[in-house]
Amino acid sequence: MTTPILIHRCRFVSYVPSAINALAYNADSHRIACARANGDIEIWHATTWTLERTIPGIVGGGSIESLVWVGEQEEEDEDDDEEVEEDRDGSPPNVNGHNRHSNHIRAPKTRLLSAGLDGYVTEWDLVALAPKNRVESGGGAVWSMAVDVKGRRVALGCEDGCVRVFDVTLESLMFVASCDRQDGRILSVAYHPTKPIIAAGSSDSCIRLYSSTNYRLTSRLTVDTRPRDETLVWTLAYLSNGTLVSGDSLGTVSFWDADSNTLMRALKSHYADVLCLAATANGTTVYSSGVDRRVLQYCLVDNSLEVQQNYMKSRGRRMGKKEKLYARNWVLSGDRRFHSHDVRALALCEEKPIDALVSGGVDATFIVSHTIAKFPECKQQRQAMFPQRPLVSLAREARLVLARFDDHVKVWALGQSVESCDANHVGDKLNVIKKERLIAEVKIKAITNLTASAMSDDGTLLTVSDLFSTRLFSITLSSHNGPAIITRAKQFPSPDLIPGSSSITFTPDSKRVILAGTDSVVRVVDVSDSRGGEFPLLTAFTEHRVGRVDEDEMEDVVHENGVGKKRSSVELVATLSVSGDSQWLATGDLANRIHVFNLDRLKHHATLPNFPSQHATFSFSVDSSVLAVILASNEIFLYDAEKVRLTDWSRANSHLLPERLLKRPEHAMGIVSSETVPGKIVLWASDYMCTLDTRKALKPESHVARKRKKSQKLATSGVPATEEKKIVNGGLAHRTPSDTNEAIVILDSDDEDEAAAEEQNPAPRGVSPPKSNGGSGGSLNMQFGYGPTMFFEFLAGGKEAVIVERPVLSVIDSLPAGFYRKRYGS
Repeated sequence: MTTPILIHRCRFVSYVPSAINALAYNADSHRIACARANGDIEIWHATTWTLERTIPGIVGGGSIESLVWVGEQEEEDEDDDEEVEEDRDGSPPNVNGHNRHSNHIRAPKTRLLSAGLDGYVTEWDLVALAPKNRVESGGGAVWSMAVDVKGRRVALGCEDGCVRVFDVTLESLMFVASCDRQDGRILSVAYHPTKPIIAAGSSDSCIRLYSSTNYRLTSRLTVDTRPRDETLVWTLAYLSNGTLVSGDSLGTVSFWDADSNTLMRALKSHYADVLCLAATANGTTVYSSGVDRRVLQYCLVDNSLEVQQNYMKSRGRRMGKKEKLYARNWVLSGDRRFHSHDVRALALCEEKPIDALVSGGVDATFIVSHTIAKFPECKQQRQAMFPQRPLVSLAREARLVLARFDDHVKVWALGQSVESCDANHVGDKLNVIKKERLIAEVKIKAITNLTASAMSDDGTLLTVSDLFSTRLFSITLSSHNGPAIITRAKQFPSPDLIPGSSSITFTPDSKRVILAGTDSVVRVVDVSDSRGGEFPLLTAFTEHRVGRVDEDEMEDVVHENGVGKKRSSVELVATLSVSGDSQWLATGDLANRIHVFNLDRLKHHATLPNFPSQHATFSFSVDSSVLAVILASNEIFLYDAEKVRLTDWSRANSHLLPERLLKRPEHAMGIVSSETVPGKIVLWASDYMCTLDTRKALKPESHVARKRKKSQKLATSGVPATEEKKIVNGGLAHRTPSDTNEAIVILDSDDEDEAAAEEQNPAPRGVSPPKSNGGSGGSLNMQFGYGPTMFFEFLAGGKEAVIVERPVLSVIDSLPAGFYRKRYGS
């Protein structure tokens, strides 16, 4: 028996992501820091390409122009190497004469620094997401930043024309010295890998070399210029052999000799400014990109005589006698265009199994190009333009949609379609008799960009938080379709009792709000008497501030899941979920610890076992105490909170999930369930949805069965599989609704019922149902007809669902115009 479900396809959330200004990769922790134009800093895990955490930008702080990771390996005291004694617990020393808790070299302490147009250098606390140290540069805006090889000092390129050096060996940032002042701003800086030299590119067509010991000017290099116009040296990079690479506003990538400081090769390969460079560790390959959106590869090759002769022949002239030929020289070896707008940052991750080039720019797209050795034929993985943790939440009973932006939130009331719907027509659009409407927009006066928001299911309460405070608002809906009245609850506990929150959720009965604080404490506040102004703090759970692993195991566990090789047990709480009966609360942090609490007794109930990878999200089933946990690898585990163990289905089937789900590059962003179809859960990501029936066992599809299914598909359609896929995806344009709220019908049924219904009632011409991919014994079905998806959830009762989409073309239309090169005849 089929169950019709009304889908509200919403495209009214006009979210525009901020441009990517800087990227920095840390090889020790396999993390990439990504700075946005709105001041936010994202920390990505490079092995799984998941967004771990977002440091909110400071309001009015300007954009961040540069990021660096610093870390120094410190030696132990010499006395520890000579002293041999028993350990405190009585255990004998090891064969080397050292305690089992001592090492020759301590684990490097990884620190993240940022600098930008506000003129400050900031060190960030990656757990509290707050500034740890913040000092003024002393020279205005900071355009570039570089760290020396030892990780002890950082050079800043400032607005006033000075290169300033800061010491970062201590907990604070200490000013050391300033290099000789010059005319024009310093746009780029770089440290020599072996010599005490600091290179600085400026806005006056020069590259200056300073001594990092006495900070005096030693050499000056001049780049090519145009008449009556200065050339801007936007980016610099030193190779491992000391060769200096520069990129300027003329589109030229220049290679300078390390010993003589003379120009070796200048390649005018870009049509506009070169904004960023990246080089491999061995110094034989360089990547560049900029305003013209192209990513170019340069390689140091042998047999340069033949290469240059062919180059001259292609230019239509012969080789001159005075033109110098090198035994090895740089040549352009690859050209790709991944972005629609300016590319402002590149990061190279050479470690296996990452082996990728990351790029980002004005189009706000985080693109990963895998297998560097295959460039330009490498594969691209485009991350979603919006955060992997949803910015949208839903009041299931009140039918309200809440969307969070940097400094404000908006609330919409969903529209309504015709009441009757025929389940025999899959994918039909229903006439909308009442469109969606914006009922409230709340501007928040905050110190930082907003970090969390939530709305109660009855639509009467709204909670918004920045990094330092959490605020509660009451919502009074108008009876005449007018705007809602938003009132702040001033009696809500002050920031002294409740700080900022990293995640917020309400219980389904709308009587309590759960706040995951930036201090890793989970607080439960009673909001049942919101009209009376009473908001008692019921309890505060501190389990995420205490480690659950032994000291011997802590290093390995943290190395896999955390930033750096060693870290304290305090970690940010990122995920919350409450069961449908408001009895159970599940909390998860970025150390992969998941706790379950009993909200009736306000006590800790259980701790989930260690999973093989970091959890991406989790959610309780609507009608049970079963917690569905989705990992970053798209593995699924079901945990029964009452029985304190994995369910029988999970024990028997979690290891049988099909490869088409596990090998997808995008991990699930959410998991929901419906009251109308017990036992079924829906996983959703930015570009796919997956329905899993936990009442059936998974049956892996064999290779022969897949081949037979493909041949039958070709026989019935007469179109190759690749061509048919294009037709189905192309049909999306015909059935895509406009940027308003619309409702369509889909069928939630078994595969056999779907096949019969499709055979008896084919979809109307020009209206195609979402493309699905069944299999696994009929218990798992994947759909690719929606997206890019920002949010998906069922309304109360489970007969309607809301999907919020943000088309890529809509985002691009809201961005400034990209680079255009006029060609002859165009």
